[in-house]
Amino acid sequence: MRTFNVGLLGCGVISRTYAADIKAFYPRLNIVACADVNRSLAEKLAREFDIPKACVTEELLKDEAVEIVVNLTPPQLHVALDRQIIAAGKHLFSEKPFAQSVSAAREILTLAEKAGVQVGCAPDTFLGSGLQSLRWYLDKGLIGKPFFVTANMTTFGYETWHPNVEPFYKKGAGPLYDMAPYYLSAIVSLLGPIESVAAYGTRGLEKRHLYLGPRAGEEIAPEIPTHYTAILRLVSGAVVNLNVSFDIYRSTLPMFEIYGDGGTLTYPDPNFGGGAPRVYRKEQYLDPLFRDTDEARARKETFYELPELFPRPKDYSRGIGVLDLARAIETGRPNRAGGELATHITEAIEGLIESAETGAFYRMCTGCEIPEPIEPGQALGEI
Repeated sequence: MRTFNVGLLGCGVISRTYAADIKAFYPRLNIVACADVNRSLAEKLAREFDIPKACVTEELLKDEAVEIVVNLTPPQLHVALDRQIIAAGKHLFSEKPFAQSVSAAREILTLAEKAGVQVGCAPDTFLGSGLQSLRWYLDKGLIGKPFFVTANMTTFGYETWHPNVEPFYKKGAGPLYDMAPYYLSAIVSLLGPIESVAAYGTRGLEKRHLYLGPRAGEEIAPEIPTHYTAILRLVSGAVVNLNVSFDIYRSTLPMFEIYGDGGTLTYPDPNFGGGAPRVYRKEQYLDPLFRDTDEARARKETFYELPELFPRPKDYSRGIGVLDLARAIETGRPNRAGGELATHITEAIEGLIESAETGAFYRMCTGCEIPEPIEPGQALGEI
């Protein structure tokens, strides 16, 4: 695979994770420029990570050396800037959310097709070592036929660590747009597309206290619900219980578990690219009925850790989706974290919001293929 020149658009918190991980783990991606509406932020990022060029958006889009633009701007700006990126003839990798509506997502894909450029979108964590290992074990039938998933993103907002939290509580953001994509992409990439959804939404807090940044000490009122409880039915027939919240200080709910007729697979956190799956097999539960021994009773109470089958550079990492996009550009093979998947996830979020507002089930109109798995044995930096 040849080397691709990458430009980072948006130099906020997440840009540092992308810059560090791309430089450390993906030598086929060469960051040649970074840009921000605030040039000083771009200059700071460039100094920290030895990026040759720091500029504003317009200069980045005019730079002929840049082949792929990674859009890391606030969620409400994604679609407008994606239009500009595509119009400039650049391949696009967008941070989530891809769009706030299916119509906007389809518009971006239509523009990209007309321009002859490829599109990718986060989250790409389902391409990481943990969830790809989970995929391999599922495909091999380790827990039989999956029929139920529980997924729980239960945390307390951004106020205690992010200097600019207000965009996360405006329309087009919130826990569904900001965090649910990790869980929805994991579910769809493992078990297939969604058939229908239903949800309730609420706010645990009517005011959010700002602890950091230039507005520390102030309070803001969220424009959107900050807690959703949802159910999803997949085309396969499997059922999902999903909770996403910015209102919960601490929880003991499992973050991600898949239940099959032959056992249970559990995974630490779909927001992370690494993490060892664990398994509980039905034989462990039944064994004491036939052999009432201390060993059998101990196995009945134990989840067993499974080996990860792919390189794990670190737990929380970003950039593998950009590498997959580059591979798709070069080979013509489908982009795993591509537009079809991103549009399906966009509709699922839009449907959950509509259901929470109307009290009715929402039936999905879009679909997607399960992304092609990565074969075990790949070296770090390859896909």
